[in-house]
Amino acid sequence: MNALTNNKPPQIWAVASGKGGVGKSFVAANLGLAIAAHQKKVVIVDLDLGSANMHTCLGIPDPKSTLSNLFKQKNPDINNLIEYDADSNIGLISGVADNLQMANLKHFQKLKIMRNLSHIDADYVILDLGAGTSFNTIDFFLHADQALLTVMPEPTSVENTYRFIKCMIARKLRSLPQKTRKKINDVLILHKSKKGKPQSFATFMTDMETKFPDHEKMIRDTLNELHLNLIVNQVIETSDTKLGVSMAIIFRKYFDIDLNILGYLYHDVHVVHALRGKKAYYHNFPQSRNVTSLNRIALQLISEVKQEAVS
Repeated sequence: MNALTNNKPPQIWAVASGKGGVGKSFVAANLGLAIAAHQKKVVIVDLDLGSANMHTCLGIPDPKSTLSNLFKQKNPDINNLIEYDADSNIGLISGVADNLQMANLKHFQKLKIMRNLSHIDADYVILDLGAGTSFNTIDFFLHADQALLTVMPEPTSVENTYRFIKCMIARKLRSLPQKTRKKINDVLILHKSKKGKPQSFATFMTDMETKFPDHEKMIRDTLNELHLNLIVNQVIETSDTKLGVSMAIIFRKYFDIDLNILGYLYHDVHVVHALRGKKAYYHNFPQSRNVTSLNRIALQLISEVKQEAVS
């Protein structure tokens, strides 16, 4: 495995959504371009396996190498799979649209990808994940240093985002020691025996604190490791910009976790024009409100990473 030229592993950011069609890949591609424009080395990994289209969002011709090449050698160098766009100097490791079996990764394949991500020679690695709540999607989401959720201001997108978070929390808690998982199960059984309204996760945490305070602290510390961020896409009405704050309040109330609102992206017909022309939106419409928002989001995330490094 080749050594990193910047002598440290990259920051890994994952972009996911509760459902398809909310602009997740658009966000991943153009956020990556915004970060690269701030003199950072960026590689996007297309992990929307079976539906890989990141090269189209970036305006890169059909890639010659794909992620499936990672499994064809015993000790591969993942950096050999990166293809760079000459105009933006952003790198892409394409998904595996040519291999339908890869749409359902085996456990050892998922672990191999995770191990290799830290060897990518870049400042930032952005994972474009598949939509929905498959184990592979959630595991890559949890593996990231920063987790970004994309949502649209319409009911099904919001509902599926909540469902995604519930599945993510359940998956995260599976990493806890068996004794703690046993206590969790005891409290859940107690909740099921109660009649009336379903108990929220915040209520579950309150009961855990009352009955098993040491285990509740372990759960809270585990969940505090999450860095959850939200980008609201396809904003049309002024009222749509209130969605992020509303969701943050509900997340705190029902899930007892914080949700950082990164910003908003607006409905823009030029997005479709860029895709049809197989050109990157960020470079072709630099004066748009969305590019301004993407630059602001990129600077905010870069600043937060620096602050965490200092602390």
